[in-house]
Amino acid sequence: MDADLSNRLDYELELLMKYRSEYMRRLRECNGAEHIRLRTTKRANGRKYYYAKHKGSDQYVYIGGKGSTEDNIYINSICDAHFLHEALKRIDKDIKLIKSLKDGFQSYDQYTVNSKLSEIYRRDITPASKAYEEIGAKWKIEQLAFQSRFPENFPQHKSERTSDGVMVKTISEVVLYERIKDAGLYAIYELPLIMNDYGPPMYPDLTVLSPIDMKTEIIIEYVGRLDLPKYREDFARRLWRYISNGYIPGVNLFFVYGDKDGHIDSMQISRVITDICGLLHEKSSSEVHSYLS
Repeated sequence: MDADLSNRLDYELELLMKYRSEYMRRLRECNGAEHIRLRTTKRANGRKYYYAKHKGSDQYVYIGGKGSTEDNIYINSICDAHFLHEALKRIDKDIKLIKSLKDGFQSYDQYTVNSKLSEIYRRDITPASKAYEEIGAKWKIEQLAFQSRFPENFPQHKSERTSDGVMVKTISEVVLYERIKDAGLYAIYELPLIMNDYGPPMYPDLTVLSPIDMKTEIIIEYVGRLDLPKYREDFARRLWRYISNGYIPGVNLFFVYGDKDGHIDSMQISRVITDICGLLHEKSSSEVHSYLS
């Protein structure tokens, strides 16, 4: 199983849990009708006649029949209850299977494998250095204090929690946050960004401290629903504000795009990590200064 499949399972599990919650709510409204059994007889005139047997009873009772079943709310309620009851059994089984698969899955990405090796066998693949760890930890404390002075950005939409307790809005943002953190990078979710255009602050998905110069703040945005016109318009406005305020895509501004099903692309995250950790090494100091000044 690769990271993309793991992300897909997270998405499917989230979807199943939402269906389960909705189906449970609707089943409760049926007031136990899933325990009622139906039988029907059909007369020569084509009409069906319905009989019901309650749980614990051996006798069927006539409950209606003239016209179509759509005319009988009680019959419809019983049919709905049986559908929901069967659907919930299948959903619960799928949830159990997905959780079992995820619990047994062991990631084989280079950062996870490296962390499990004895120190003598570990490769120097993470961008973190002693200096970056010290400067990054101090930077994060200072920026979190700065963040606390601002109102939280749509807290009612934050329903997912990262491994270190940060509340985010989607499973895809959890995946992005965890991958950046596992790479040894210091990052903050929705750190307020004050622009030079005197407009309202922006709340980038992630602000990352560069591991190269340890002072440049790099923006990473997850772009998930470009298939929606309103989303495209909002994204275009955000991109224009970033560029108008000196941010350069591929230098200090990166985007990770979702696929057509709304899932985050794990390979794009890997490329962004590689760019953040290696891009500035590949340019001369004069080029870097011209980009970031």
